[in-house]
Amino acid sequence: MQYIWLFLNIAYENCIEKGDFMKNSHLDRRTKYSLQAIRTALFDLLESKELKHITVTDVCKLADVNRGTFYKYYEDVPDLFAKIELSVAEETCETIRKNCLENFSVQKLLSNILAIIIENKDFTRMLTKNPTETRFLREIISSFRPQLIETMPANIPELTTEICDMYFDFILGGTVNLLLQWIKKDMTLPASQMESLSIQFIHSVLGTKIYPLSDEN
Repeated sequence: MQYIWLFLNIAYENCIEKGDFMKNSHLDRRTKYSLQAIRTALFDLLESKELKHITVTDVCKLADVNRGTFYKYYEDVPDLFAKIELSVAEETCETIRKNCLENFSVQKLLSNILAIIIENKDFTRMLTKNPTETRFLREIISSFRPQLIETMPANIPELTTEICDMYFDFILGGTVNLLLQWIKKDMTLPASQMESLSIQFIHSVLGTKIYPLSDEN
């Protein structure tokens, strides 16, 4: 569970910096402890329950905080989940950007995403228990929308901006589902094979090969 603690701390620091919890964001030590306890309680509960079955009472009881404290910072359990998830996604995107934006390529993006999934297995497995709610992978890939769309007409000149947008949305959904299935199956396939499968899927959507496969590099 060491990665879950790491991700929770990242999410916590991001939310503090952005003032997600309070307008003045000046939190005393006791409040910080309560917020950390709430987030930890949620992830502990997610080990045995789906998000839709977790109540505010469940979280407060496990975190040993009162409901007033919870509602001061969150609307409900899905809101708590979303705030943590999006904060972690933003931090992950920033890490990937540092590695990908110079000489951007789809292969480099997929390779970085797969590496982060593997390095944070506990966290990503938690998210796959709630595939209809999770936006983690979708947010990461979507953040590179301009770069990904730019590669399409560069290789297929007849594509219009409107068609590229539609292709991207379809590719986004398919790639996210492909990765979620891989995580659910304990990542038994090597990351290099998943990278190739993802690119093959993109090629099948576009109807042509515009990105080299990992074994062709």
